Amino acid sequence: MAKANSITKFDNSLTEFLINALADKYGDARSYAYRYNNLKVFMDPKKMAQPHFYVQIGISEACFSIDDGKKIEGGLGTEDGYVKRWADRTNIHKELEAHWKIIKEAIAAEQEDDMSKKSANTVRLRRAETSNEDLDVDMTSTGINRAKKQEIERKKRRFAGFKNDLKKDNNNKE
Repeated sequence: MAKANSITKFDNSLTEFLINALADKYGDARSYAYRYNNLKVFMDPKKMAQPHFYVQIGISEACFSIDDGKKIEGGLGTEDGYVKRWADRTNIHKELEAHWKIIKEAIAAEQEDDMSKKSANTVRLRRAETSNEDLDVDMTSTGINRAKKQEIERKKRRFAGFKNDLKKDNNNKE
């Protein structure tokens, strides 16, 4: 019987999205990386027929609709809005829909007598859940501007270099 397992590619993608979004907002990526270390994304069609996915962070859990990204039940606190923005990304939305379809096919195959079809769908489901492929999240219009952040870091390093050069010049004059 197919059960709701955490889906690695969605775990990784959502974790990266949350870390980038909140680190840009508050500036401390390391603490957010620790906070979302145990984030899990899974689907459970046996609980609800509507296409959905669950996000679990620590003891908090919420269910979101795949169709429109709205929260169906539960709550994650401030992360609710970020999860919706992540799920609304075109590539993420398509991947969520595709995974929902795979799960539904695996459940339908369990009802059949054909063992080869049943095992093929089970293998397909396991591969989809453990796939560690990167889902490139389009970060535009999310408040995340990596180019600007990199430019600021580059300017800070350049300024630090100027300060070191001035110190060296002052030490040489003395």
